[in-house]
Amino acid sequence: MDKKRESGEILEHMLLEEIKIEDIDFIDPPDEWDPELHQKEPNVPPVLIEEISRDDEDTESRGYSLLAHHRSFWKTQARGLFTIRALVVRSSVHISLAHESIRNCTEEALLFDALLRNGLSENRSRLSELLGYSRARITQILNLLKLPLEMRRKLLLTDDISEFQLRPIVRIPDKGTQKNMFDHLIKGKLTGRQMALFADGKEKADEYDDNELPEDIEDLMDAPVPVDEAEIFHGSESEELMDEAAANAVILSSYASELMQYLKFSKSNWENELEKRGVSRIDMEFLTGILKLRTGLYSEAVEILEGVIEANPYYAPAYFYLGRCKNLLGDPASAENALRSALEMLPDEPDYLVELAIVLEKLKRDTEASAFYRKAGAIRKRYRTGVVK
Repeated sequence: MDKKRESGEILEHMLLEEIKIEDIDFIDPPDEWDPELHQKEPNVPPVLIEEISRDDEDTESRGYSLLAHHRSFWKTQARGLFTIRALVVRSSVHISLAHESIRNCTEEALLFDALLRNGLSENRSRLSELLGYSRARITQILNLLKLPLEMRRKLLLTDDISEFQLRPIVRIPDKGTQKNMFDHLIKGKLTGRQMALFADGKEKADEYDDNELPEDIEDLMDAPVPVDEAEIFHGSESEELMDEAAANAVILSSYASELMQYLKFSKSNWENELEKRGVSRIDMEFLTGILKLRTGLYSEAVEILEGVIEANPYYAPAYFYLGRCKNLLGDPASAENALRSALEMLPDEPDYLVELAIVLEKLKRDTEASAFYRKAGAIRKRYRTGVVK
């Protein structure tokens, strides 16, 4: 998405349509909405889509849905006007321009959902090709619509919160915990990494002192990696073939991520479900170790994860979570060893890089930590722009 031009500049030369406000379906502003607080913002033309009912060969318009620039729309509505000039998305040309104008991650999700729902993009793969995003990135953004309506309404008030910061909240099934995390984010403007720590440990997240994370971590992770820091990385950016260990690590990492989805069930349920699927004993042990970590039983988790590694030295996720446990137990040197072992097999895993950066900060090795933050940011940026598929 091109952020160099303002939203209004992107749409100002488009052929806008005059639409009756009563024909537009929209999300109501949250209770704290105050038009006066947003008067200095430019009035960007809202982005709409015409909702179509399809019954066999007959098509019928059901009015319009508001997809983007809600604050402009709400201000117009508050003034008591009956019509508004808006961009109505009708073709791929409109899709690209509408998307380029959007700065709000929730509005981006609304656009993607409407395009798929109304057949302007036949599937997520086609949408990813059109916008230059990976399919996984499309799914991550669409997942924001799983958030409760009240949260989405509040998110429409600001463009400063990213999908990455919201991702840990989306994954939480408990509504109370989800709300608590969201309130922390809104009030504290936490980084994505801090939100992930909050999600993993909830009340345990306080064990990562806020002072251990740079206040400008997001800017740091977006910065280029200086040439003189390149030697810090033990992985190569070349297109060399993976050896057997790395290949096995990639497979195991993907598989482990799938297995961890079952932890949302109660302990007996996830064990029973995975037993039915023929999951191996070592994978069951790995998940047990993760549960111990999430409940704060770090020493028990270490013992289990070390057993997993002994049984399968290619189990990169076990090294990663072992490193996290060692870090939480106040043993950063051991944590560094475990995390470097994980990165030897998966050198481009952003979560592993960031975890190691946190550990290196504890060891007062700030230059190395900064380099790992930057590398993680560069990799995530490639995913955001669809370079990595």
